[in-house]
Amino acid sequence: MKDTKQSLSELWALLRNKEKEFGLDNLSLIEREIFQGILNLQGKNEKISLDIILKNCPHPRATFFRCFKKLRYEEIIEVTKDVNDSRKSFVNVKPKFLY
Repeated sequence: MKDTKQSLSELWALLRNKEKEFGLDNLSLIEREIFQGILNLQGKNEKISLDIILKNCPHPRATFFRCFKKLRYEEIIEVTKDVNDSRKSFVNVKPKFLY
């Protein structure tokens, strides 16, 4: 059990160091969770529809958009409009944060 606690502790420290390296350490837990959700939904695609992100977000809409605004302000994500239908938005994660 002690080995498991130690390895979990090391993993947690590694995660925090990587977050600091990428400049994600100033995000709240909910902002990080929303960013992680966007990354998971985006997968290998270049961009993802905002509608899909909203449908899969467990947080209230107001909370989501508050966090979404911060992710845009911190230049972690960017939003583009559809060329044919300006009501549709797509989210891109900046290349710095992609694998």
